[in-house]
Amino acid sequence: MRNDSSASVEQNPFSSLEELSIALQAARVGTWSLDVTNQRVSWDDCCKELFGFSGGYTLMYSELISLIHPQDQERVEQAVAFALNPASGGTYEVEFRSSRAEEKKVRWLRSTGKAYFDERGQVTRFSGVAQDISAGMESQRQLESSELHWRSLVDHSATATAIYQGREMRIQAVNEAMIRIWGKDASVRGKTFDEAIPEVADQPFLRLLQQVYDSGVAYYTPEGAATLRVNGVLQEFWFTYAYVPLKRASGEIYGIIHTATDITHQVHARKALEVQQQQFRALMEGSLLLKILLDANGTIIFQNQRYGDYTGQTLEESQLQGWQHLLHPDDFNELIAVITEGFQRQRSFIVEGKLRSHKGEYCWHEIEFVPLFDELQLSGWVCRATNIHEQKVLQQELESQVQERTEELQATLEEFQALNEELAASNEEIRATSDELSQKSLLLEESYAILQERSEELGAINEELQATGEELSEYNHQLTLSNERLQRFAYVASHDLQEPLRKIQTFGSLVIQKYGDQLGEQGLYFLNRISKAGEQMSTLIQDLLTYSRMNGGSHQFQVVSLQEVTAQVLDTLEVSIGQTGALIETDPLPAILGDEFQLGQLFQNLLSNAIKFAKPGENPRIHISSQLQWRWQLPSHVKLMSKADRFYRITVRDEGIGFDEQFLDRIFEVFQRLHTRQEFSGTGIGLSICQRVMENHAGAITAESVPGQGSIFHVYFPG
Repeated sequence: MRNDSSASVEQNPFSSLEELSIALQAARVGTWSLDVTNQRVSWDDCCKELFGFSGGYTLMYSELISLIHPQDQERVEQAVAFALNPASGGTYEVEFRSSRAEEKKVRWLRSTGKAYFDERGQVTRFSGVAQDISAGMESQRQLESSELHWRSLVDHSATATAIYQGREMRIQAVNEAMIRIWGKDASVRGKTFDEAIPEVADQPFLRLLQQVYDSGVAYYTPEGAATLRVNGVLQEFWFTYAYVPLKRASGEIYGIIHTATDITHQVHARKALEVQQQQFRALMEGSLLLKILLDANGTIIFQNQRYGDYTGQTLEESQLQGWQHLLHPDDFNELIAVITEGFQRQRSFIVEGKLRSHKGEYCWHEIEFVPLFDELQLSGWVCRATNIHEQKVLQQELESQVQERTEELQATLEEFQALNEELAASNEEIRATSDELSQKSLLLEESYAILQERSEELGAINEELQATGEELSEYNHQLTLSNERLQRFAYVASHDLQEPLRKIQTFGSLVIQKYGDQLGEQGLYFLNRISKAGEQMSTLIQDLLTYSRMNGGSHQFQVVSLQEVTAQVLDTLEVSIGQTGALIETDPLPAILGDEFQLGQLFQNLLSNAIKFAKPGENPRIHISSQLQWRWQLPSHVKLMSKADRFYRITVRDEGIGFDEQFLDRIFEVFQRLHTRQEFSGTGIGLSICQRVMENHAGAITAESVPGQGSIFHVYFPG
């Protein structure tokens, strides 16, 4: 029986060259082949028709080039030359226009192909296809025309308008009205929204824009606040604004159009009216009312009758004496500090304090300060004081009563404990009484059992508290000893250890200068080794001293600009940067509460490592960036001591040699190194100092890296 294997094989739809040619013609795809040696081109009917050629099926390569639009000929020849180079892999692809004079509209063609080479790199075959793409190019032209139309409308619109493209909200068009609102210049064009207006990073605008982009639902608000940096000053403005999605004919959203109207003047006018209404209510409610200019030391320009009755002063007398002398001396400094800070914020605020009457009595008042604005400038303050003396006195009486009741309960507990002791002492005598008292005796025994149980529980608690107290006392003692040892170490490191090392280096240099000729090559080699070891020991001592200073004790933190700290560090590393040709880019960095010296050590160690561990033969490239993140956005492996809701993430990224992340925990330990001193200098303490700084600031440090692809260090500061 004959086995016909051909019966089980699926028939190829293009089983012959003729059928393949028919399929290509139906798809309006022409085929061609170039004989590189003889510079002749062979093609089919479809390819001839696409080029507008009326001759035979072969022609010279130079004739083919003449059929291409003059402006595109050079680009086509470059693509052919590229394909005929063995290093290109033979790939050929180019778009161009044909030069058919009889057609009024331009015809665009796309030609693709591949060249094949023998083992000597000689071309054996070069062929491909050509296809008409005019329709697609026309659609692209119409799209570009539509976008130009949009930009023209934006530029000539009287309303502040901007157009953003893509989910990253890149500014494609913006008119002068919107640029003035932002307080920027024409350089914002082409930037993303957050790059152009960085001061709104923690405001909701980018999130709202992306929400409209994702949902396709427009957003409108008649009154929205925004804090913008205008003329170098952060100011609050109010706008009526809308975000409307831009869609293609297919329904695809490709951008957002943003219109805005500045209503700051109207909002301030309304708020001024509200202040006037508050003044009126204060007059009606019998509160003390003052109106003063500029700040806490400003001139009083108005006082109501209630204020004059309370202080016994006329307006002229109040203007001479001011109002601060009414504050109670015990609270004066604290209240003045709080009020001064409130004036600097230029927002309404409330404090509580005791004010002196004309009788010399001090009564508690709730004091509210409300700013007044003329246009956008602060013109004065309204001060309203409401008497809350009775409520305060009642509150203090209640607190006193609670304290007295607590003391009474404590005394009762002590009496109860004494009674428990007496009952325990007389227990035997009570059980020996008559039968008439037996029932009472049983009740007393039950009471005793309960009291005994409570007594034992209290005794156990007291023992635990005593043990805890002893542990804390021992811990404090050990901590004191540790700090003393640390101080002694710092002294030894800075004096007793450094001085012998300096002498070793000095005498070594003198020996080389005076006796170098007598020591010979090997002697000089040993002396140089001694000097080098002294330098390494000095560096190690300095690093250990720095590490010891980064103790976990209390710190008087203040507001520190990380931008200024980084600038100082870059100035310190100027020589190293110059020697290595390092390129360091720094984004705007925030100001935080911290210790300026420790923060300088942090950034100096991170940047020094990034410069030191660059790839051999390459200039270091380093980028420092900042991002504000909520606590829930942080990676799960980041452990923080702070309870803050948000954090500043500062990122230092380099393109150096990197490291294996299995050693991530090891790099932050003291004296731990991933490379030998012959490969890279250092003491292995730098990153330990970084971790200690972050612990002192209730933050965290972590890193990520791939060998050969650089490293990324993240530090998190409470925001």
